[in-house]
Amino acid sequence: MSKYIDFTPETASEEYALLAGRVEAFANYVVHEKYSISKEMCAAMLGFELPTEVETPREEADA
Repeated sequence: MSKYIDFTPETASEEYALLAGRVEAFANYVVHEKYSISKEMCAAMLGFELPTEVETPREEADA
């Protein structure tokens, strides 16, 4: 079972409420966090998945 509640908005109003809530929670988190925040936390709070990391040609040359 996922540790997150899976909610799918059925109307534009529900989708707006969901997104507005995420943005409000994110803004509150950023204001109160005294240390650097991770991109994983940002993605989780805003509800998107991070792309899988791919090595760039420069990273491959450095290895």
